Amino acid sequence: MKKLFSSLWFISLVAWGFGQTDLTAVQQYLQQHASQWNLKSTDFANLEFVSSASSNAPGTKHLKIRQTKNGFPVENGFGIVTVKNQEVVHVTSNFVPVTANPANQPVLSAEDAVKKALDHLSLPHTTLKLLKNDHNSFLFAKEGYSKEDIPVKLVLGNNNGQLLYLWDLSIYPLNSEHWWSLRLNAQTGEVIFQNDWISHCSFEHCEEEAHANTQQPFRSPPPPPGADQYLVYALPLISPAHGNRSMIVNPSDQLFSPYGWHDTDGVMGDEYTITRGNNVYASDDIDDDDIPGYSPDGGAALDFDFPYDSAVGVQGNLDVVITNLFYMNNMMHDIWAHYGFDEESGNFQEMNYSGAGLGQDFVYADAQDGSGTNNANFGTPPDGQNPRMQMYLWTSNNVPDLLSVNAPASLAGSYSCSTAGFGPPVPFTPITEDVVLVLDDGTDPNDGCGVISNGAAISGKIALVRRGSCTFAQKVEACQNLGAVAVIVMNNTGTGTQAMGGSSSTVTIPSIMISKPNGDAFVTQIQGGTTINATIVNPGDLTATDSDLDNMIIAHEYGHGISTRLVGGADLADCLYNEEQMGEGWSDWFGLMLTQTAADQAGDGRGVGTYVINEPNNGTGIRPAPYSTDFAINGYTYANTNSQALTMPHGIGFVWATMLWDLNWALIEEYGFDPNLKTGTGGNNMAMKLVIEGLKLTACEPGFVDGRDGILVADELLYNGAHKCLIWKTFARRGLGYSADQGSSDDRSDQVEAFDLPQECTLGLQENKQSSLQVFPNPSNGVLTIKHANEGIQSVELIDLSGKTVLQQSVSGNEIRVEISSLKKGLYLLKVLSEKGYEVIRVEKL
Repeated sequence: MKKLFSSLWFISLVAWGFGQTDLTAVQQYLQQHASQWNLKSTDFANLEFVSSASSNAPGTKHLKIRQTKNGFPVENGFGIVTVKNQEVVHVTSNFVPVTANPANQPVLSAEDAVKKALDHLSLPHTTLKLLKNDHNSFLFAKEGYSKEDIPVKLVLGNNNGQLLYLWDLSIYPLNSEHWWSLRLNAQTGEVIFQNDWISHCSFEHCEEEAHANTQQPFRSPPPPPGADQYLVYALPLISPAHGNRSMIVNPSDQLFSPYGWHDTDGVMGDEYTITRGNNVYASDDIDDDDIPGYSPDGGAALDFDFPYDSAVGVQGNLDVVITNLFYMNNMMHDIWAHYGFDEESGNFQEMNYSGAGLGQDFVYADAQDGSGTNNANFGTPPDGQNPRMQMYLWTSNNVPDLLSVNAPASLAGSYSCSTAGFGPPVPFTPITEDVVLVLDDGTDPNDGCGVISNGAAISGKIALVRRGSCTFAQKVEACQNLGAVAVIVMNNTGTGTQAMGGSSSTVTIPSIMISKPNGDAFVTQIQGGTTINATIVNPGDLTATDSDLDNMIIAHEYGHGISTRLVGGADLADCLYNEEQMGEGWSDWFGLMLTQTAADQAGDGRGVGTYVINEPNNGTGIRPAPYSTDFAINGYTYANTNSQALTMPHGIGFVWATMLWDLNWALIEEYGFDPNLKTGTGGNNMAMKLVIEGLKLTACEPGFVDGRDGILVADELLYNGAHKCLIWKTFARRGLGYSADQGSSDDRSDQVEAFDLPQECTLGLQENKQSSLQVFPNPSNGVLTIKHANEGIQSVELIDLSGKTVLQQSVSGNEIRVEISSLKKGLYLLKVLSEKGYEVIRVEKL
């Protein structure tokens, strides 16, 4: 388990223009404090400055520092060093032991490494074409293997305590379902790390390599306010079920989109009149080729006022849905830039006007993507490469005519079904075959979760399987492996169906769900010896709803990009893959924050996705419970993350978002609600600042404790710790208290919840600005002299900024001396008990 080192230490840095002198100062500091991370000073013998991220705290930067050895970067050895007023105030450590020499030698060539990776991914290949050879960095042509050219570099990495030479590469398979980041043992070719940059989604375009943005900060003055207008479901509206569209005029942010939403060069004059610009390119991808398709055109006036034709459904209203998708992507860009997701921190823009960070990475937003249904996704490669958002049609509520029974006559006719969020969509070409009931050796012999015994009968047929103890994807894949051409899943409860969630990179056959009564009738006929013949086909319009019109879902998907770029730094997209990571939770929270209103109450139930699944606005949505501070509505706590009943990562993320939603309301109760999403001063705006700053301070491969501690440190930076006890109490209410233990962040079953608070918050301690105490010298490098003006001192206690008591002693007298030389450098609260009572002041150990 990684622990944040959250005491405040001080070391002078020379200037913001980070140079070798600054790096040397940081290196000296890290070497002096190496033991805090169970490392040696020699582990910091060679460091490199990677990048910086901005902070909303004045005079503050987050500097990413990476370890190197033998001239090679240690890919997973880095830390975020936070500097405030040219002093180191915090270190988020992902540093690793690198003192020992590498345990292997690079034997494989870069080409061999790519071939090994292609074999590992079961991708065909022949001879590779080398495009670039720059020392230990290579680029191979994409033809026939990948949608993008394949970058390969030789790095070092710490794997299970051993330092190894590794080939680091990424491959984007032609099916667009994944964009794999891999590291292979440079001697054996063994894949020791694999991560999908796509949260169940795919990409279309990126530059050959992430490269520095050489553009200069813009010099041309921004144009006057424009007259561009968009008829959309404007924030805080969630969806068509929550209200009507309204006309939004000139919505671009003057600070973060200074040339409007259709500019790409930082010079007055729009480059595009379609739904394309510096932040996003929104178009349809109905044919699933990952090439931008149709985009509505607003003309020279940029007038995106399109009527909705209810007679043809969402599929006949591309102008409307793509305009809304364009609007929401731009709003996400502009709003969250105010809180710290800006150019320097790795946001998504074609041109970075300030010259900070990497450009050429606007979002490709695909409306009504043809690669699936009942889902949406976002893929985030490192800074300088384009992310992709895929928005799907939703068919979850009993779509008619997907299934027709041809025989026997007693069952003949059409049946309403739901579809799956994995595998291919139901095809337009009919699949007509006999239906065969799956038999297996499990507790339920028809749920396909045990060893299937009638594989020969299933081959070439439509498999019929009951919903049961394994995932939908597992049972469909099991039938596919035995030769089934499609799968019908029978619900095992109620009288309806539900969208089948899940993910799979290997399912290649369609699957649908029928209701339990219909499934029981099918089983009765088959077990009685009757053959059922059926047809599965897409009748043309599978949807009643479209996630392109659900602002909360769009915000959720874009939120994946924010959390991926901010945790661990924008140059790395491999920090949110471990079992306890909270990416789905942050994403839900992004959607909740932008769609709350002044009329909302803390105890209200907020469902996610109610529109797309045709639930009432007060429905549960697609999460285990609505979001609410009321335990009668949402009683989930940290311990629930251990339960297999909660899916990973969505269920685990749901618990994290529940805690963040509670924090939002705790701050609103203290400071009120402000509907100004960009520059408001309400408790909701403070929550937004704390979470974005906290993301930059959260350890790579985080657990809940890491995320909580990041927010606590953010409060120290932004508000001088003013909300520390409010934050502690909010998290402790859901079991993430002072003694909570996340165990291994890569084990989703070892979390220990606790509801306690640090002693400082239990006692309600606050620094007494008009204390009767005199403390000198303060700061001190060894001895504090404490004098009370009127009363005798009875005891003293020092409490660090995490709330832990680090020194306690009984004393007597009006003036006493306390030895603190053994304590770590940083700030402490000095708690003094006299006959008058407790008094607390802040002291500093040099």
